Amino acid sequence: MGDRGDELAGRRVLVVGASAGIGREAALRFADRGADVVFSGRRQDKLDEAVTLAGRGHAIAADVTDPDQCHALVSRAAELLDGIDLVVFCAAVSRILRLREATAEDWDAILRTNVVGPALVLQSALPHLRPGAVVALLSSESVGAPFPGLVPYGTSKAALEELIRGFRVEHPEVRFCRVTIGSTEGTEFARDFDLEVAAELFPRWVALGRLPDRLMLADEVGRVLADSLAVALATPGVDCQDLVLRAPGAEATGDADDFVAMVEGLSALQQTD
Repeated sequence: MGDRGDELAGRRVLVVGASAGIGREAALRFADRGADVVFSGRRQDKLDEAVTLAGRGHAIAADVTDPDQCHALVSRAAELLDGIDLVVFCAAVSRILRLREATAEDWDAILRTNVVGPALVLQSALPHLRPGAVVALLSSESVGAPFPGLVPYGTSKAALEELIRGFRVEHPEVRFCRVTIGSTEGTEFARDFDLEVAAELFPRWVALGRLPDRLMLADEVGRVLADSLAVALATPGVDCQDLVLRAPGAEATGDADDFVAMVEGLSALQQTD
């Protein structure tokens, strides 16, 4: 895809989960290509940094586990943007825990962020969506291929995909895109992992062939995501229902070196938090 920027010039975009990782990179790309972007996430300082780097846009801190903040976020974004052409929901929480040990609180935290939050944000966004709008929500390739220790996360993403199908049925006037993301470096996916449990479970990931041979990079994924959605916006007669982003030729193989590198990477991430 070219960098003409004409598909995004003047477009009104809300990115939820824009303080880090793929969401941040996509929001920066939208802004770079001329869109008016609301960067949203939980951390105001990170959002302010992203807006400064972009040289344009708006930062709105919001916690999508809070219904009032979901509605206030969309209301304020729609006011700042004067309507919304594109919503990209990237926010998610992942915890590594065994099913036999997962508490009601664990399930609640994951489902409130990964399912209920998106539902409330989209509910609030519907009246503000402009003709030809696109709504994109990030899912995971782990749906249908569960990782030991990440079953609650995978379950939440499976529920998110059913939510997307439900919105399509009830609101056919809006284009809803499920974005399936493969393993990506440079995100905060493992931020809340328990390293002791991870050390026990990663060998199972290797044995099951769940560790990919290659990882994508968050900045590249964000760029492809933004550019793909730009084409969708510019082509209102075509419904882009599914977008799958994976590393090319990346069969899930994994080995002991992958395991050691992943544990070391998790430790470094948590030490700098």
